[in-house]
Amino acid sequence: MEHKNPLFDLYEKLYFNEIDMREKLNARLQTPLALIVSLVGVLAFMLQNYERETWSLSSNASLIFATFLITSSVVLATSIVLFVRSWYGNTYSFLPSAQETEEYREKLMVTYAPYENGAAMAETYLNQYICRYYIECSSANTRCNDQRSIYLHKTNSALIVTVLLALIAFLSFYFGDLSKDWQKKPIEVKIAEPLRLQGNPMARPNEQPPKPSTPPANANPTPPQNAGKPPSQAGNPPPPPAPPPARQLREGVEIVKPGDKDGR
Repeated sequence: MEHKNPLFDLYEKLYFNEIDMREKLNARLQTPLALIVSLVGVLAFMLQNYERETWSLSSNASLIFATFLITSSVVLATSIVLFVRSWYGNTYSFLPSAQETEEYREKLMVTYAPYENGAAMAETYLNQYICRYYIECSSANTRCNDQRSIYLHKTNSALIVTVLLALIAFLSFYFGDLSKDWQKKPIEVKIAEPLRLQGNPMARPNEQPPKPSTPPANANPTPPQNAGKPPSQAGNPPPPPAPPPARQLREGVEIVKPGDKDGR
């Protein structure tokens, strides 16, 4: 097939390069997502364990903690919005399906078959068709990838600010003794009822209880049932039970049953 447009190869490379960039952007979203989940957990931990009874505007630790906790929460919410914009709601353009392209080629061949050089004309229009879609789709995907890259960059910037603010809030939380578990509170002990001592109060410390009387030993004890027999006739132990079959995995995803020879 002859390429009429001299930049046909360039447009083709740009088209597939933007599609590859889309996959790379999707992979880069994993790190911000993990940071967002971690920061939400840290802020929720400090807010849940904060001792609200110690809140006072005159307390420097409480004031610093509340200020930076609220500020970091607002910046974190902004980063979540930017992350959603970089991940969701983006539209990409692609070439028509192979079936549609083949039907269009056959239609061109039928249309220009009665004319002289009809095959060359059909090939020229087909090249123009593919080249036009390369240009339009790659341009649209470039704008979409650029917009996602901007939102992703803003997300990372907001997360960096959130980490710094959350760190200051945690330092004030830790060194200001603002946690519920770190507050020193008096221990209140309540006795519901007086203690009761079990046992005989009149018993002496060294006095031992009387031993029960034992019946006299039988002068003629009954011999055991297996007495006089060789040890082999007293009863042999049974053989051990059959062990369970081995468990086999094919490539870590498929379980092979013990009765299957070829793994099916």
